[in-house]
Amino acid sequence: MTPKQAYYKAKELGKRIPELEPTISQDAQYSYYYATDIIKGRLPDFMHNQMILENNEYTKEYVEFIK
Repeated sequence: MTPKQAYYKAKELGKRIPELEPTISQDAQYSYYYATDIIKGRLPDFMHNQMILENNEYTKEYVEFIK
């Protein structure tokens, strides 16, 4: 399963799915979408840390979102 597929599975179910989070965390774009659309807040620590390490446009959007 790709990060995109994992994100859409969580979105389809409308809830956080912890077992899919390691897959989603492999892609900053879908991690950001997961934070904004599913969790509606800060990502779990391991996903948050991975997002910060990515340091790209989605990281910047994510940081603004969780302020």
